[in-house]
Amino acid sequence: MVSKARSISYGTAKLEYDANKTIGREHVASEACRHNLYGGTPGEITREMRDIQEMSHPNLTKCYFDIVITLSESDAGAVGTQDECRQLVEEYMHRLMVIQLGLSEKQFASMQWIAYQHERTDHNVKLRHWHVLANRVLPDGTVVSDSNIGRKAVRVANDISRERGFTNAENVSQKNKAEIREAAFRTLNSMSCYTFEVFKVKMAREGFSVQEAYSKSGRLQGYYIASKSGTLYKASAIDRDLTLGRIDNTWKLIHSGRYRQTMAADHAYPIRRNSSNGAHIPPPSLSSVLNARVSNAHSRNREDEVGHNRRSYDDDYNENKNKGYSM
Repeated sequence: MVSKARSISYGTAKLEYDANKTIGREHVASEACRHNLYGGTPGEITREMRDIQEMSHPNLTKCYFDIVITLSESDAGAVGTQDECRQLVEEYMHRLMVIQLGLSEKQFASMQWIAYQHERTDHNVKLRHWHVLANRVLPDGTVVSDSNIGRKAVRVANDISRERGFTNAENVSQKNKAEIREAAFRTLNSMSCYTFEVFKVKMAREGFSVQEAYSKSGRLQGYYIASKSGTLYKASAIDRDLTLGRIDNTWKLIHSGRYRQTMAADHAYPIRRNSSNGAHIPPPSLSSVLNARVSNAHSRNREDEVGHNRRSYDDDYNENKNKGYSM
């Protein structure tokens, strides 16, 4: 089980997506549960939320919580009925709002939120997941804190996973990153010349979409890669040699034959000598070097995992430029 959460400003647009998600021509969204909301359309529902927001905090910009809860393929069968799905979402929301964010039981009971279930993602027919939109402003005027909301959401997912025997979020994240990393280096190795646009196209053919991240001034400053389950990861969290500032040079090193020597200098493969004649043993093949990169990056990039000291994707997400959803 994995989860992410953040505060946002665009409630109606998010709810339109949640309620009307289609893949191909198939409508994959259905309402899972709601609390203290009565409207029939996304506009009516967010209007109810805005009525409360405008009474006490009319100038609050990020007045909604955007939450996604996803089960792994192996866990999908453990929550089968609609009642089981509803119970899972309600348990998650109670733990996040009461245990992690400190609301009282009375405050949680008064909170407005609605959850929609999506039967699959764009890339995986087995990944059932839920999108939740919650009002940050309570009827008593309290604004629910969004401090470290991304990390707290992951903590709740990990606790529920441990208690229910679900796949741990960190294990899923490591697996996703390894798959993306392997595909990215394989793609770079296959390119006769490097451009970022060609890299994006070839990664899409591998099943991984690349999404640019822009600064407020409109300058391209980095990019994200979506796993096949739809979760976005910063390029730096996949491998620092894949960041926007380094990827061109990584391609050059691979195609000049110097990448293996670079890895040896990084201690991925120390230079070895034949004990009988003192000659250098040839460096390993490119494929084995890249496999070593996958292994070594697990330890080198652990601080980028949500729950460690680095900021998470949820904290860094540029909502002004990335208002689409990957699920």
